[in-house]
Amino acid sequence: MHMFPLCGHIPRLTYFRHFVHHEQFFQYESIQREWLVFAIAGGSFYFEIGDCHTTASFGDLVFCPPGVAFRRVVISPVSLFVLRMVWMDDEGHAIPPDRLGPLPSGKVSLSSSDRLLDIYSAFTRYSPLHDRWSRISRSHTLHRLWLLYCEEIGELLEDDRPQPADPLIQQAVTLIQTKAFERFSLHAVAQEIGLSRMQLYRRFQSVLGITPMKYLTSLRLEKAKRLLAETNLNLDQISECCGYLNGFYLSRVFKSNFRMTPMQYRKEHRL
Repeated sequence: MHMFPLCGHIPRLTYFRHFVHHEQFFQYESIQREWLVFAIAGGSFYFEIGDCHTTASFGDLVFCPPGVAFRRVVISPVSLFVLRMVWMDDEGHAIPPDRLGPLPSGKVSLSSSDRLLDIYSAFTRYSPLHDRWSRISRSHTLHRLWLLYCEEIGELLEDDRPQPADPLIQQAVTLIQTKAFERFSLHAVAQEIGLSRMQLYRRFQSVLGITPMKYLTSLRLEKAKRLLAETNLNLDQISECCGYLNGFYLSRVFKSNFRMTPMQYRKEHRL
């Protein structure tokens, strides 16, 4: 049966809450009947959804499908938007479960910080005198958030970012982007696409002009820079959010790439 493309899924908001600087969640575990999204505006928390056990911070969205246990614990006081939704098509009809596309489950990380902050600002605009229109506006804002995700994974037609001509390397890039902020090995990526580790390195370098390790490091350090500039997380917390073992190792990698320590970077780039 034909599946809807991700950008053809239109989320309709059924529940909205905005939490600011919360030190703990009301529930350690919950199971919802609808799709649930946590959009993190600040702080960080650890969570478990299925096989995904990791942390989330600013720039991350956490998707939990219906009927799946979602466990979470605050690491540092967290600000977030809690969104529940159903999926509609472009004619306003609910998409049957067997026609839903490969929707994300667990954490996805967005890189467009400015656009994300604009979306979060739009979520907070609310007038008690126009409750109905505020709900409609927030549903449209949720759709903007979803389209931003679709754009960043290359789902939208207008996305003109160059894609690797080699389908195996394109698959490797997608896997690295998906797992970049978790602890994983590039050997596992090579195995998943049917290459040896050395074949992956040589082929990746030939197609993209960069090794897979350098590509992974660039993704992690870009997120580290964003968290240093835009949050008050300490180095160990940031390392956990970026897929590194601890703050000491992150600091060593950071200094090797930028000729300054993470704390020096934070001092120079805080607003």
